[in-house]
Amino acid sequence: MLEPIGLSPTLEAIYRTMLRHRDWNTEQIAEHLRLSVAETKSGLDELAQLMLLAPAESADREFRPVNPALGLTTLLAHAEEEVEQRRRQISAARSAMAVLAAEAADGASREGFVRLEGIDAVRERMEQMAVSVHVECVSMNPVAAQSPTAKRASKPLNQLLLERGVSVRSIYQQSFSNDADLVDYAEWLTGLGGELRTVPIVPTLMIIYDRKGVLVPIDPTATHLGAIDVTGPGVVALATALFEQMWQGAVPFGAAVPRDQEGLNPTERQMLSLLSDGHTDQVVARRLGVSLSTVRRLMAGMMERLSARSRFQAGVKAAERGWFCY
Repeated sequence: MLEPIGLSPTLEAIYRTMLRHRDWNTEQIAEHLRLSVAETKSGLDELAQLMLLAPAESADREFRPVNPALGLTTLLAHAEEEVEQRRRQISAARSAMAVLAAEAADGASREGFVRLEGIDAVRERMEQMAVSVHVECVSMNPVAAQSPTAKRASKPLNQLLLERGVSVRSIYQQSFSNDADLVDYAEWLTGLGGELRTVPIVPTLMIIYDRKGVLVPIDPTATHLGAIDVTGPGVVALATALFEQMWQGAVPFGAAVPRDQEGLNPTERQMLSLLSDGHTDQVVARRLGVSLSTVRRLMAGMMERLSARSRFQAGVKAAERGWFCY
């Protein structure tokens, strides 16, 4: 339960045992938890480094537990700072990507940028990539861009890549699980050896090939208009960094979506963040790739959990609990 703030199940079990049995020594703790004495001593040392244990005055034991209200609050603050730092990095990368894509879409022809007009030109470029890529092909896939036609077109290309031994990694929105056809596609892709992970929000459609080029749509809201094929090293490095940041925090396909210590999953956190920024239910639904009724159902559940009679009151209570994720 405390893994999100850096405490493994074993360390948590040792700490809980010490809180309940303050007079127990190392051997008694080890016997109770069915651990070796060496494992228990190692765990005690780690807990001491995390400032959850302090030297004991008694000669019978080496450590005493620090009050959780003090020790765990410090760990939580460190975890929150890491999340905030990662959020800032992703936000900066996303903003830079948007600026660069907009500059490319303005139309000026320049070295390292090729404008692909229309969906046919994009698919021809993807066919070229399927036979020329040697190492990896990674992509980010918003639900809005995953039409049945797009999946039919990409299926033989991904199969060719995997058969050639190319690594294929894809990031999808968690709401894709509401579409049976997309779930079937994901099962097919992972069955062939591709990797797929999910996040609440995918900022844009993007394909990176061999870390040498990246395809981004001319207009993210109208992908049929075409794409920009970018080979400039700086842009490619930026796109790759954004993908890897999101990949590290994504949930593997088929795994249960984790809930934090407040019982919130990542989608609920993102929904609260978007609503707190003043976005309408319609905008939140579009960003999360879910229906309007789903957003309203989730919000009604939040209000019930917070014992709030209005959205404003729910927002105040959620802020007090630190539920917002920016």
